[in-house]
Amino acid sequence: MPRRVSKYSLDESLGHLASNASRAVLKQINQELARRGFPITSDQFSVIVHVWDQNGQPQYMLTEKLFKDKTTMARLIANLESLGFVVRVPGQRDAREKNVFLTEKGRDMMSQVADLITDILEEAQRGIDPEHLRICKDVLRRFHRNLL
Repeated sequence: MPRRVSKYSLDESLGHLASNASRAVLKQINQELARRGFPITSDQFSVIVHVWDQNGQPQYMLTEKLFKDKTTMARLIANLESLGFVVRVPGQRDAREKNVFLTEKGRDMMSQVADLITDILEEAQRGIDPEHLRICKDVLRRFHRNLL
């Protein structure tokens, strides 16, 4: 029989805490990107990071990895393509499948943005014991895997 919860506490909800932390860091990233004149958002940065990590991957894989719907991902990539940061190339086996590649302009911008985001994340982690951070990351990975 499922356990009944008499009261739900947001302060004790791992999902709520993770969501709040994520929203706070994404807000900071978006503000700093805009303040420093980078023409991308945190969502677009996430796409670029995945392409930077595995250049030439199919667009549908990015959709799955970033938990976006096809339309949202197509729009994100189209915007990055119009900025000259990525290009889409038809797949070798199926021309309808698009593989996404980082351009030289995208690589140049990425190295600058990666440093900025690293600084923001380091600030967010300031004063937290490295072992606690390791445990937190492990817990969040398991939390995520349990829902897949």
